[in-house]
Amino acid sequence: MFKRTKVTDGTATGQGPDAENWDGKEVGFRKKSKVPGVMITQYIEKLPEGKSHPDFTRKPIALTIQEGKFAFFKAIVTGDPKPTVVWSRNNGDVSDPARYQSKYDPNSNEHTFEMPHVKPDQADTYKCFAKNEYGQAMVTVVLNVIEVGFKMTKAPQQQAEVANCNFKKVLKRRSKVVPKAEEPEKKEGEIDPKFWELLMSADKKDYERICAEFGVTDFRWMLKKLNEMKREREEEQAEFVKNLSDLKPIHINADGTASFELEFDLLDPSSSIYLYKDGEMIPYTKELGDKMKHCLRKVGRKYIFSMRDLMPEDAGFYQLDVEDVNMFSTDFKMVDFLVKIQEVKAMEREDAVFECVISAPLSKLMWFGKNMPLEQGDKYDIEVSEDKLIHRLVVKDCMVVDKGIYAACAGIKSCNAWLVVEADKGAPKGKKTARKTTRAGGSGTDLQKVAQEQQQILDKEREERKEKIKAAREAAAEAAAAEEPEKTADSGAGKDKGAAVKVERIDKTSVAATTTVAGDSGSGHSAGKASGGAKQDGSHADAGGGHSAGKASGGARKDGSIADAGGGHSAGKASGGAKQDGSHADAGGGHSAGKASGGAKQDGSPADAGGGHSAGKASGGAKQDGSHADAGGGHSAGKASGGAKQDGSHADAGGGHSAGKASGGAKQDGSHADAGGGHSAGKASGGAKQDGSHADAGGGHSAGKASGGAKQDGSHADAGGGHSAGKASGGAKQDGSHADAGGGHSAGKASGGAKQDGSHADAGGGHSAEEASGGSRQDGSLADAGGHSAGKASGGAKQDGSLADAGGGHSAEEASGGARQDEPLADAGGEPGITSGLSDIHAIRGQPAELTVKMNTDCDGAWFKDGEPLKSGGGISITKDANIHKLTIHSCRDTDSGLLRFVSGDLSTEGRITVGDVPEFDEDDLHKFSKPVIVRVGQNAAFKMPFQPQESLTVSWFKDGTELKDGGGVKIVREPNHSRLLLRDCLRSDSGEIKIQLKNPFGAVEATSQLIVLDRPGPPEGPVETVETTSSVIEIKWNPPKDDGGSAVTNYIIERQERGHSLWTKLGDVSAEKTSFRDRNVTHGKKYSYRIYAENPQGLSDSLETADSIMAGIMILSGPPGKPKVVSTSKTCINLTWTPPEDDKGVPIIGYQVEKRKKDTNQWLALNAINEPIEDVNYAVKDVTEGAEYEFRVSAINESGAGDASPPSAMACAKNPNMRPCFKDPEDFLVVRAGNSVRVKISYEAEPPPHITWLKDDEPIAPWINVINTEGMSQLVIPSSKRSDSAIYTIKAKNSVGEAFFDVEVRVTDEPKCPGPVELEQTVYGKVAVSWVPSPDQELDDRLYYVVSQHDSNTRMWKTVADRLFANTYTAHNILPGIEYHFRVYAKNDMGLSDPSQSPTWGANSNRVPISSNGVSSMEISFERPPSILVPLKVHTPPKGYQLYMTCAVRGCPTPNVSWYLNNTCINSDKNYYITNSCGVCSMYILRVRENDGGEYRVVAVNSLGKAECSTKLTVRD
Repeated sequence: MFKRTKVTDGTATGQGPDAENWDGKEVGFRKKSKVPGVMITQYIEKLPEGKSHPDFTRKPIALTIQEGKFAFFKAIVTGDPKPTVVWSRNNGDVSDPARYQSKYDPNSNEHTFEMPHVKPDQADTYKCFAKNEYGQAMVTVVLNVIEVGFKMTKAPQQQAEVANCNFKKVLKRRSKVVPKAEEPEKKEGEIDPKFWELLMSADKKDYERICAEFGVTDFRWMLKKLNEMKREREEEQAEFVKNLSDLKPIHINADGTASFELEFDLLDPSSSIYLYKDGEMIPYTKELGDKMKHCLRKVGRKYIFSMRDLMPEDAGFYQLDVEDVNMFSTDFKMVDFLVKIQEVKAMEREDAVFECVISAPLSKLMWFGKNMPLEQGDKYDIEVSEDKLIHRLVVKDCMVVDKGIYAACAGIKSCNAWLVVEADKGAPKGKKTARKTTRAGGSGTDLQKVAQEQQQILDKEREERKEKIKAAREAAAEAAAAEEPEKTADSGAGKDKGAAVKVERIDKTSVAATTTVAGDSGSGHSAGKASGGAKQDGSHADAGGGHSAGKASGGARKDGSIADAGGGHSAGKASGGAKQDGSHADAGGGHSAGKASGGAKQDGSPADAGGGHSAGKASGGAKQDGSHADAGGGHSAGKASGGAKQDGSHADAGGGHSAGKASGGAKQDGSHADAGGGHSAGKASGGAKQDGSHADAGGGHSAGKASGGAKQDGSHADAGGGHSAGKASGGAKQDGSHADAGGGHSAGKASGGAKQDGSHADAGGGHSAEEASGGSRQDGSLADAGGHSAGKASGGAKQDGSLADAGGGHSAEEASGGARQDEPLADAGGEPGITSGLSDIHAIRGQPAELTVKMNTDCDGAWFKDGEPLKSGGGISITKDANIHKLTIHSCRDTDSGLLRFVSGDLSTEGRITVGDVPEFDEDDLHKFSKPVIVRVGQNAAFKMPFQPQESLTVSWFKDGTELKDGGGVKIVREPNHSRLLLRDCLRSDSGEIKIQLKNPFGAVEATSQLIVLDRPGPPEGPVETVETTSSVIEIKWNPPKDDGGSAVTNYIIERQERGHSLWTKLGDVSAEKTSFRDRNVTHGKKYSYRIYAENPQGLSDSLETADSIMAGIMILSGPPGKPKVVSTSKTCINLTWTPPEDDKGVPIIGYQVEKRKKDTNQWLALNAINEPIEDVNYAVKDVTEGAEYEFRVSAINESGAGDASPPSAMACAKNPNMRPCFKDPEDFLVVRAGNSVRVKISYEAEPPPHITWLKDDEPIAPWINVINTEGMSQLVIPSSKRSDSAIYTIKAKNSVGEAFFDVEVRVTDEPKCPGPVELEQTVYGKVAVSWVPSPDQELDDRLYYVVSQHDSNTRMWKTVADRLFANTYTAHNILPGIEYHFRVYAKNDMGLSDPSQSPTWGANSNRVPISSNGVSSMEISFERPPSILVPLKVHTPPKGYQLYMTCAVRGCPTPNVSWYLNNTCINSDKNYYITNSCGVCSMYILRVRENDGGEYRVVAVNSLGKAECSTKLTVRD
């Protein structure tokens, strides 16, 4: 048995209700509410009947509101007995009535908790408790308050809050971006934090645009830092959300709102979401969508932020955060229109163009046509210029339905203009005209010039940002150079002896597989020159890094050993001996001012040369064994040189403070050679290495040159590394290795080496005041350029997977790595090297080919093809000119294809030669293709060109030099042996040269053709010139059309229109050679318009029309008419009349023009146009203002125009003349149903306005009767009429001129009550007197009368026999014996008929005298029988909407009662069916058959003796 769990309400102090009213420790049972989030505690296990615990039917909604606003929560509570509601908050009390008010509305049952002028400290979690004797319900709600002007980043205030242990305020919401009002003064050149926020939310395709906007040019550095920031941000986001995707930046919607979207899943549904604009939190809503500006909606996984009522101040930087982590950032910009779209007038079937220029680049505008968004397609072309400033909309093939308003929207800015499409009047009726090739519209200004000027402004702003960034970096470099302490190189030894470097030997096979090796550049303060030796293996070479003012050189190595050059304070020369074994040779390292040289060793024994403060020469002996030879090591002023070793011994050359030269010996084994290591003023150079060994060159404070050697393997070479003011260069790499150039505070130039693979090259790393440049790459890798060098740092070139670092110190000279493109050495060592090697080439079959290799020294070499040696002969010549080696193939053949290799000693270079042919066309196909293709406008043009199938063949099509792309109206098909070009719906502008190009690695071939698109010619060129005009002849002239439509113009057609007429008449045509026409059929003084068409075999052109009408002869104007007279005036009209002019100059007058002038003005306004003359000599002027005064004048119009004006008329005032009141078409009788309102409207005319009085039966009207007087009308209104309101109402209108009366009879009545009982009496044979009791309404309604209807058994039809009877009797005639009669009497008035009063039956047996049988019995005959069906129903299939008759015949006595059924439902009372039964013939009529009329119909006849029925099917056809 389960026990019910009892719980205790554990509300903490300060959270629950007051202790006086609430126990807080009630024992109860948890109940579930239908409203989520409501906690219910029931005090007893079983509730009494009809009672209930409290519950919320509407709970309060969380609110985010701005400080100072009115905040409130609403709740609706249920429960019996009625619960008591109390509000509280988690942190604080709500007892202050000035800040918290609880209210209850008994009508709506709403409990309201109000907080007027809400403060930030009121932000908290609030609780609402509802309690009665059976339980309590509790719900929580959160209030967030946004401070006015509250800023998200207040570091000083935070520190103070933390110091005071007030952590609650410290944890307030913050944005990553500082608001504009609190932005610290930005240092010149500092990158805006918005830059990184935008990049992390943007697509990769937008990176370039964002970098250009913020003036960032170092893309390698940007990408590197962005990847680091993205990793950090993704880790932060993973704590709150998952599956973040589909980030869509903010954009303007078609409904005028702006929105951005993103999708993610919250790990904790209770996590808070915050919105910021420019770093400030903005309030938003989820429920009150149309009452707040900002809204955040959730649709599935998608979160949509939207803004409405957009204003310019809405532009800014928007961010969406979940808790403390930013999820999305987007920038809302405002773009303005420099040139707006203009109104376009286009002819039908012509293209219309709208174009505009905006102030900032935008990839796409939103175009609207008649309030509908437009997209690229068959109807519309949307074009954008390369600089994205000029935008165009082309409405193709305009029709009349396309006219309307078109708009361009950029953000909240928009501009619109009309498109007016004029119908082509010259088009034949009923036929579609051909599409025109012309375009209408445009802005009318030089858009390109405006766009160029705006682009210059934008470029100037971008350059200014770049200069600021550069200046900031230079300033920082100078400051850092003054403060940063000196640093020693990783491979150098500073002022001590060079430290031995422990390097793991790497086999050549393993080195080849290694592509990335870590390496560091030196960091010594050398003012000299440090050069790292060349390496061809996986070894590590460091060059430079000491305090030497001379030269430190490390020996060359060809094995896996390590060679270090330089590192001491020597002012001379320290040279390490050459080693060919695995031994170790160190050269230099002491304070010698002379020369210290270690003897050559061929064994393993040691040889030491010098080591003290000698001013002479110390040389280490030669060793051939595994011994040890040391050369130098003391403070010698001579030369210290390490002997050559061929074994695994160790040779050290120098190590003191020598003023000479320290050089590391060359090694060919895995030994270690160090050259220099002190403060030498000479030169420190790292020896060349061809194995996996390690060579370090320099490491002290040298003032010379530090150069990193070139590497061709996976090794690591560091060039420089000290504080050199010279030049440090990182080597070029062609593999996956890593090359770093610079890293110190050099005042020169830091350049990263070029890479052709996926490796990483860093050029510089400090604050260079000259130039920091990242090396060029041909792959997707990242190159960073920048260091603290004021000089130039360059790393040596690498072609393998090794890593080369060049420069990085404060050197005052130059650190440069030698260039290497192959295996041999290419630095200052003087050994042979290839400066220009072989590459892959393509040679044409039968043509000569030449391959050249250039060495840095004069040396021999050999050529190989596919591993076989080559010699001169057999079509091949091998020549050598000094250091240039050439291989010439006189006539290339297929057998010449292969891999060619040039070898000189240990150096080699190779390249592949491929022999082939240039593509070619067949002569017949070329001849066929060259023939022009001729099509008509609207047709498709097709081109086809066969060719031989080839590999690596590229086919391109061009039109007038512009390459065609597949898409739109262009279709390009590429097959292995041919290519086809299809141009759909050709226009005249598509005419031009069509070219096909075949291209492969050996060359290209082209074939050309012509496309001719035939069309109607363009209109003749205007304007139309008038050559001659006389009273009998008009001669005009024009120019040929610019475009003849592809075929010659055959003739011109001329049409004429007389002014004032709408008909155009064809005058004739002239040949194409003649561009003039003489019209001899003209009338003197009349004006004519002409239009000219050009015609070719394709049809007629558009017309060229004369701008103005041309008059035949000279202009003859009529004289002035007589002075106008004012006939009458009113407030709306002034009537004028005048006399014709006395002198019409012999030209007939066709009409008049009337002008008016308002008093106190000087302007005469024409009341009619000249082409709309007034034919009569009188005119009613209706365009007047009441009370204003006018004068008028008239001009006579003839064929030449309007003549002189007449003298002005007298001033006339637009007002009505005084007149006696009169009523206009009033109604004298009105009938109204009792209870309805009575409205009597009387219109009148009077001047001045009269005084209106209403009377009822000559008595004043009652006060509840309303009278409404307006100008020219008076209205009497009785709101709810009664029969007592029936009367004669009189309206009286009186003014100073007179008065008028009019009577209106108003009758208030209702439908009459029926008359009393009807009696029948026969006074004379054949006549019956019908009498009845009068209707009760007869006394109340004197217009009531009676109607009598009669029915007999023969016709069985009711007919009206008497109407409009005002008496209570009626005599019926022709009453025949043997027939039954019935009478009905109706009362009727103006509202209609009453119910009838039925008379008794007057029949055949009513006067019969019973006959006695006198006891004689007779047989009784009975006619009674049950019902039977004589004629059954038939099947009907009528169409939908047609009428239908359905009949059957029924017999039975007594007469059976007939019922109709549809699908077992009786339809006798259904008004959609008209059912009759006449003498047993039962009929049903349907006026219009519907779908639901189909089904089974059944007729049932029933009487007292039985029942009969029949049925049929009705099917409704569509």
